[in-house]
Amino acid sequence: MNVIVTILENVLIGSGIICLLLAISLYGKRTADWGGACLLFVKRIDLSLQEHKWYRIGVSLFFIGVLVRILNLTLWG
Repeated sequence: MNVIVTILENVLIGSGIICLLLAISLYGKRTADWGGACLLFVKRIDLSLQEHKWYRIGVSLFFIGVLVRILNLTLWG
């Protein structure tokens, strides 16, 4: 069970990071403002619907992966 949960947490965190990078690259390609793409986490920037979707999916997957990691360490640590 521990191995399955470890694989699940790594997949969730990795998928979240990939989705976040996809959202940042879509924003950077659309606006050609790569400096603004780096400020995505600091201040509010205007995202398109598709960029916002990938951003929210990425944050959600990453957050769920971190929660699974905490549960893994708590229950089977």
